[in-house]
Amino acid sequence: MIPNNDTSTRGSAQFHQFLLWTLAAACVTVVIDVAVGTIFSQPRFLILAAGAAAIAFALLLAIWLNHRARITAAVYLTCGIIGTYAVLLALVIPEMLPALALAPTLVAAIALPYLDRVMLRVITVGTIVLATTITVLGIYVQLLEPITGAFLDLLNVFFVALATAIILLRFGQNSALLKHALQQSEGANRELRALRAGLEAQVAERTSELRQTLIALEERASEQARMREALEQQREIILGLSVPVLPVTDSILVMPLVGALDQRRLADVQQRALKAIEQSNAQIILIDITGVPIVDNEVAKGLIGVVHAARLLGARAVLVGIRPEVAQALVEAGIDLRGIQTFASLQGALAGKLNSSK
Repeated sequence: MIPNNDTSTRGSAQFHQFLLWTLAAACVTVVIDVAVGTIFSQPRFLILAAGAAAIAFALLLAIWLNHRARITAAVYLTCGIIGTYAVLLALVIPEMLPALALAPTLVAAIALPYLDRVMLRVITVGTIVLATTITVLGIYVQLLEPITGAFLDLLNVFFVALATAIILLRFGQNSALLKHALQQSEGANRELRALRAGLEAQVAERTSELRQTLIALEERASEQARMREALEQQREIILGLSVPVLPVTDSILVMPLVGALDQRRLADVQQRALKAIEQSNAQIILIDITGVPIVDNEVAKGLIGVVHAARLLGARAVLVGIRPEVAQALVEAGIDLRGIQTFASLQGALAGKLNSSK
């Protein structure tokens, strides 16, 4: 079967050459058959001349088909007309049976390079049928008076030589086709190996790039983790600086608050206060809000929440630094500070505690 377009073009050119040689052989056969039939008054040779003329006409049609790039149809037409002529020979001159045995081989040699798997089976069956038909006709059918003597031997020699020459010519062309196809296959394999090597190099390069990218990402992730850890440590430091807890005695802690208080700072205040109470086992924590500029409803509720949470740990939280404006704002906001001890200043709270402890 033709492997690709380039081989198809090459095969078409070679088949065209084969058709020309076969056409020349058919024309020579016509001339010889007409001469022999006329000189020796042998009608059978005139019949063979007509058959050879039909072959010549069919070969002209096959050349036209091949020129129109219908090479498969040209091959099948050539095989069919040669097989038909072999059957005609078997009917007209059955004594040529030994030489006619080459006809199936000739048909197979012509069609073999152009067959796919299905048509190979068809041609195989057809060749077997052709060989069987020629053999049966040569043995059992005798339509005309048999030919004997040197003339028959000459016919056999001529036909064997002609058929062998055509078969060898076709085999040579087939060998050239196969060699060309093999060269193309080797070239394609070399290109595939080169492409494979190039792809492997690209894969290796991409793998190296991905590995380097992964290493860079891991380093970046590690650096980010270190930065997060450092930020967390800084946050703890800042929290400790912004919400300090100072021990006054073994049982008294002071938490001076400076600056505005929002929800986050209030949560930090509660966390720091509870943690300091737990660690020191203090009984009293003084929350000094002298440095807090604004104590509104939200801030007041947050501070009261700290007081209640400290009470759950068994400690007493005292609000220190209640200025007049703060007290007035708390009263206007309707915040109930009953049950919560308050002092105007840290000194007063400490003095009050000392006085009460005496």
